Amino acid sequence: MTEKEFLDLYNPNKYEKPSVTVDILIFTVNKGQKIELLLIKRGGHPFLGKWALPGGFVGIRESLDEAAKRELLEETGVCSDYHLEQLYTFGTVNRDPRMRVISVAYVALAPKADIKPKAGDDAADAEFFQIVLNDRELEFITETGRRISVKDLAFDHEEIIRTGLRRLVGKLEYTDLAFQLLENRQCFTIGELKGIYECIKGQPLDSGNFHRMFKAKYLNEDIVEELPQTSTKYSKKPSRCYRYKR
Repeated sequence: MTEKEFLDLYNPNKYEKPSVTVDILIFTVNKGQKIELLLIKRGGHPFLGKWALPGGFVGIRESLDEAAKRELLEETGVCSDYHLEQLYTFGTVNRDPRMRVISVAYVALAPKADIKPKAGDDAADAEFFQIVLNDRELEFITETGRRISVKDLAFDHEEIIRTGLRRLVGKLEYTDLAFQLLENRQCFTIGELKGIYECIKGQPLDSGNFHRMFKAKYLNEDIVEELPQTSTKYSKKPSRCYRYKR
């Protein structure tokens, strides 16, 4: 039997098929130098009224990356030029009460000014929430003071969010992803970048040590260049500006 003959006779319904979705953690940083995450309020069952990560089912003719880029554009208006990477695959058998659903999670990073949240057809609302960690418990707070806990999240999205946060912290040490969250990568100060690091790590950093790291890791390696201008946006004393070159 040839392969063509085999494929002509093959029954694609021989095995049960799980559905596949993509869920996207869209991280940004607010004006107070705090990390925020976009959540959507579900407008239908299951988990009606609960908050969830933006996402959706992968089309039969779509790759995973294509589906993630489509969802990112639909939910935020952000194109795929920004940082978007696959995080992890979540496949617990009963994670979705409708049927067997395997979700591939992605992490997206973009300046908040570039993101225009909008609720999709099956969502009641879409908002940015500041992530707060209290005694290892996650809380989420909007600029207007709305506060939710992990009990208000749908599916297994607490696990996905925690996994995404660990990824961000880990990648700070060996990548330059922090630059993706700067308001202006063409003109920023060391203090602004330090604020990004602190909000991801969730703790203050020593200024002297950070300046030395910045010089060794970024300036000396020609990843950034010094600019002639200074800025007082985040400090009373003028601070030297830099440009991210990649």
